[in-house]
Amino acid sequence: MTASLRPGRGGRLVAALVLAAVASCSRPAVDVARDAAGLPTVTAGGTAGGTTGGTTGGTPAAFPGFDTSRYPGDAAMRAWRAPGGSPYVWVGYYLPAPCHRDASWAGTRARLAAMGWGTAVIYVGQQAWEGTADAAPADSGRAVATPIVCSRTLLTAAQGRAEADSAIARAAADGFPRGSVIYLDVEPMSAIPPAMRDYYRAWAGRVLAEGRYRPGVYVHHRNAAAILADMRQVYRDAGAMMGSGSSGIPLWVARQDPGFSVLRAPGESSVEGTRVWQGRINVDESWNGVTLRIDANVADVASPSAPMGGAAPGTR
Repeated sequence: MTASLRPGRGGRLVAALVLAAVASCSRPAVDVARDAAGLPTVTAGGTAGGTTGGTTGGTPAAFPGFDTSRYPGDAAMRAWRAPGGSPYVWVGYYLPAPCHRDASWAGTRARLAAMGWGTAVIYVGQQAWEGTADAAPADSGRAVATPIVCSRTLLTAAQGRAEADSAIARAAADGFPRGSVIYLDVEPMSAIPPAMRDYYRAWAGRVLAEGRYRPGVYVHHRNAAAILADMRQVYRDAGAMMGSGSSGIPLWVARQDPGFSVLRAPGESSVEGTRVWQGRINVDESWNGVTLRIDANVADVASPSAPMGGAAPGTR
């Protein structure tokens, strides 16, 4: 999900019809597209046709969002959210984390909310990649221990609990309200190692036990069913309410699809229980004269990390 893991990813969400319509219109592209399809208008406050997610007048809700590794800057974010700007209404918000050590998003929550952006809070924890904690040579020529902070060698339940505490503290420091969702980013795996299961189950369990936030998970579609089953069990074991939607778990699925668009609901990802669908990766988009390399997503609410009830940006 993050450019610190692999080069930037993103998506072309808007079809040629939408682009043509937007060229002569000051309204956001997503509104033009939804009007053309006879769907309700998306608003910055997290509603479409008076709802906060699920369906809009019988039609599954679709709220476009994007994520990019580093904060693009206030001017770029204002340009993309302004009239005539991008179709997106929410943005991925990266907390500093072991496998995403960039801190450029930190401290921007209030400014983003004031601009009208919803958010999806992301924590890139340990991954199932090869890695070692071997000694490395220093400038002096002597071997010294080099700290390893992102490695499969750190996949333990204890590490999961410790990093859950870190995610909680960082989200709280940035002012995310009680009940917000923090999405643990679990990158693609050919098979899920037992140590990874120990890690993410402990991470989610600790978030629930601490009580301030709700754990969600970002996964590749081929790992989604197994990880979703584990997350459901963690929620059940904690006696935690699992929210609305078909799975009840905040599930963010990465599955590229040539037919992905702002008009498709996340439930069309083909993965049962999807609340957020990442359908395009590593694509440059330009809106209001600002070009960014992004991943393109669609969610069933306008602010995927908002506490249940879909509070509007800037209202808490």
